This record gives sequence, C-alpha cells and structure tokens, in this order.
Amino acid sequence: VAGQEKRKSASATAVRAALLASAAVFSLAALGHILRYLLLLINRTTLLPPLVANGTLLMGVLVSLAAMVAVIVTAATMTSWLVGRRAAVFRFLGHDDPRSEWELWAGCLIPVVNLVWAPVFLIELARAEQSEARLRGPIVLWWVAWIFSTAISAWAMLTSSATEAQAIADNTVTVIIAYLSGLAVLLLLWRVF
Repeated sequence: VAGQEKRKSASATAVRAALLASAAVFSLAALGHILRYLLLLINRTTLLPPLVANGTLLMGVLVSLAAMVAVIVTAATMTSWLVGRRAAVFRFLGHDDPRSEWELWAGCLIPVVNLVWAPVFLIELARAEQSEARLRGPIVLWWVAWIFSTAISAWAMLTSSATEAQAIADNTVTVIIAYLSGLAVLLLLWRVF
C-alpha cells in the first residue's frame, strides 16, 4: 500500500547470531570464573605468582565486559526483530500494531521494566499469530528464568565489593551461577524465538 513504509528490523539470521554469540560469551565467562574459583582454592595454601593472579583478575573483568556488550547487542537485536515481526503480523491481520514502536523499544530495553513488558509483548505476538497455546509455556519458562537470572546477577553485583577471602569466593560462586542462569535464559529465548 502506498504511503506505508515497511519497517526495517533485525533478520532471523541476525537474531540467531546474537543469541549464539551471547551464549558463547556467557559460557566463556562462566568457565573463566570457575578457573578463578579454582585459583582461589589453590591460593588458600600456595601463594599465586603475581602474573597468574593479575591475569586471572583481568580475564574476569574482560569476560564480564564482553558479557555486558553481548547482553546489550542481543537485547537490541531481539527488540528490533520483535518490532518488525509484530508490525508484519498486525499488518497481515489488516491493522497496525496496537503498541507504538517507542513503547516496544522502551518496554524491552529499560532494565526492570523489560522484565514485565517484553514477555507481555511476546505473548501478544503469539496470540496474534495464533500460536499462543504452543508458546505460552516456553515464554513463561523463559520469563521465570529471566527473573531468577536478573535477581542472582543483582546479588552478584551487590556482593562484588567483598574484601575477605571467603566473601570473594562466595561472590565468585554467585557470579558463576549468574552466568550459567544467563546462559539458560539465552537458550530458552532461542526456543521461544
């Protein structure tokens, strides 16, 4: 129809690439922190060489930064795909998406707000595509895992300033669990996608 411009959105290939890349980064981050934990155990009885200690610390910082970038890229890619997919589905049904584009972007990218609205937007899309019965379970499972992952990640950040040896070890375990739960969220999101 003349006058209607088709929205440019992330392709399915871009979404898959973002999810796979993020899953790889989260796996490496979990493995990096497992190595850090093992070195903390060794360091209880044997002093680590400064190069090993500093290298492990730097590795932890670098994989954490990579994980943050991966989350941002994946969130933006998934949101772009969702906006485009919803526009196409509602256009096929003969009307515009009842949610504005800015509402979708804000609801998917603003932290904490996205824990509520992004799954709602997906359920609305599944309902419009008449696949809600099949996708409701996977969406809810992803949603619950995402809330858990966010909570454990927040706890890991809150306890990251620990200075005592046991508190540092406890935080490292929490970070490992956070990365593994984040990996689970990505795999569940792949299933929903």
